[in-house]
Parts: sequence; C-alpha cells; structure tokens
Amino acid sequence: VRSPTPPRTARVLVVISVYKFVKMAACFALAMVAFNLLRPDVADRFEHWLESLTWATRHGVVMHTVGWLLGLGPKQFQMFGVAAIVYALLYGIQGFGLWCGKRWAEYLVIVETCVLVPVEVWELAHRYSAFKLVVLTANVAIMIYLIGLLRRHDQVSAE
Repeated sequence: VRSPTPPRTARVLVVISVYKFVKMAACFALAMVAFNLLRPDVADRFEHWLESLTWATRHGVVMHTVGWLLGLGPKQFQMFGVAAIVYALLYGIQGFGLWCGKRWAEYLVIVETCVLVPVEVWELAHRYSAFKLVVLTANVAIMIYLIGLLRRHDQVSAE
C-alpha cells in the first residue's frame, strides 16, 4: 500500500508532469511540421518564410537549415514525424502518470532518462547550445529527484 504523497512532493511531481506535457506538445508540433513538409507547396512556402527571416540570414542559420531540409527525402520526413509522435505519446504517458502520482510513471521517467542522457551528452558535445544544456540539466535533475523519491518510498515501505 502506497502512503499518501506529501504536499511538497506532489507539487514537484506536478511541475515535472507539466514539463513532460510541454515536451509532448513540442514533439507533436515537430511531427506536424515534418508531415506537412511532405507536401511540396508547404515545403516551398516554408523555405521562403525561412529566407525572409533577416536576423537568421545574417547568421547563416537559415541557409544551413534550408540546405539540411532540402537534403531530406520524404521517407526521412515520415520517419522523423513518426518518431516525434512516439516521443510525444511517451511524454504524455509520463506526464499523466506523474500528475496522478503513479509510481510506475516515476520508474518510466527514470528508465527513459537513463537511456537518453548518453545521447543528449553526445549531442551536446558535438553541437553545443545553451538550450540543449538546460534540457540535459533539467532531465538529470528530474532523474536524480525521482530516484531519491523512490528510495524514500522503499525505506518507508521497509519499516
């Protein structure tokens, strides 16, 4: 039998679940972009929009992005969209479980984070950005918090 969750712990789990819901929304948005870029008319409009961003053209961001996008084929856009939907569903399940205070969700977040942290570290080492560093730091902090929470639950259960 699981003991009631203390109010502070419940608030932290709600904050983590909101973070997961934000990641879910971002993944769904990326999936929609990927699937829409399969349509040539949308891809053309997107390319023109990117080129109209004067701040980005000064820094070469647009040219790099457009070049990368033009190098992708329909199959790659489909695979990217499907992967984004899978991640969105995973983050949604995690967020819902944490929101409801379910222990299985805590384990799921820990396992998922343990699997993805090495990939995030590799990505950060090869293409550094402050945003990637913040996301990695948040994910590691969440994992450490949840491991501590599960250990406290196990200690209470053992007594």
